[in-house]
Amino acid sequence: MKRIIILFIFSVLLLSAGWARHQTYLVLSGVNDDAREDKLQQNASALLSEFNRAFFKKSKLKLEGMSLSATVKQTLNEMWESKSFYCPEQQIFEILIARSDGRCEIRNIPIIYERKSSKLLDDEVIIIFDSANNIVDFRIALEKEKYIKTFEQAQSLQDKQLLEIVMDFVENYRTAYNRKDINYIDKVFSDDALIIVGRVLEQRAALPDNMGLYKLSSNKDVSYSRQNKSQYIRNLRSCFIKNQFVRVEFADFTVQRHPVKDFVFGVQMQQKWRSSTYNDDGYLFLIIDLRDIDEPLIWVRTWQPEKDVRKAEVFELGDFVIE
Repeated sequence: MKRIIILFIFSVLLLSAGWARHQTYLVLSGVNDDAREDKLQQNASALLSEFNRAFFKKSKLKLEGMSLSATVKQTLNEMWESKSFYCPEQQIFEILIARSDGRCEIRNIPIIYERKSSKLLDDEVIIIFDSANNIVDFRIALEKEKYIKTFEQAQSLQDKQLLEIVMDFVENYRTAYNRKDINYIDKVFSDDALIIVGRVLEQRAALPDNMGLYKLSSNKDVSYSRQNKSQYIRNLRSCFIKNQFVRVEFADFTVQRHPVKDFVFGVQMQQKWRSSTYNDDGYLFLIIDLRDIDEPLIWVRTWQPEKDVRKAEVFELGDFVIE
């Protein structure tokens, strides 16, 4: 009888130790309110530990009862359906970052994906809280050093706020591809978007408010073909269906603001596309309209294969005339 009790206790201890290895505890600094600090740490730690539980149990996420918005729950379930992941750290020490929109965020949280493919790399994610300490956004982070450097060009609080909106948009845009959210991508493209993907560029009709965009290609060696929005979304939807997973990575990005149309921003970056059926590396360029800061729109999307294009030939804001 004594031996059975000892074995039982030993088994419980082993299970407890195993579970402890799968929990992640977040320790925050930069919070002036102790009660709020405890709540933020509790909410973030519970979410990260749930990732670990579901990953190692090979189960679905159990998000009921957590302090998450409905949008975050949908985002996480879509990401999980595409590819599961876990946080490899037992403890994470981070600074809570105050945002200009009144919310706060935690960056630099590492995740590791299920190794369905050797081409899948690891990522860092961001957790964003509202004033009531609820998690209201969750997304894959941009490259840390470049992200920080981008804000060095801000000369005023308004500049910082606009750059924050642009960076939020680009991170959400990237996350949408990784969770194969075709509805989000369809929503953020202007109906008149110019999408350059191939070999011969055709002149396009004027954008809303009589804004015309034309490629100035006299100094370019490579020309490209154009798709309209419906063609691009149709092809992308087919791609999402065919691929078990999609992973898009953005690196080496730069942000430009139009010198006259101050609500127009250009974002140039390297894109690495990894999926179960297709991989490529290239240069992605977006022109983003921020007239409605709650719903930014993409006017232009260009992609150029890295192997065919010199760095000097990569599209940028100065390659387009906005009238």
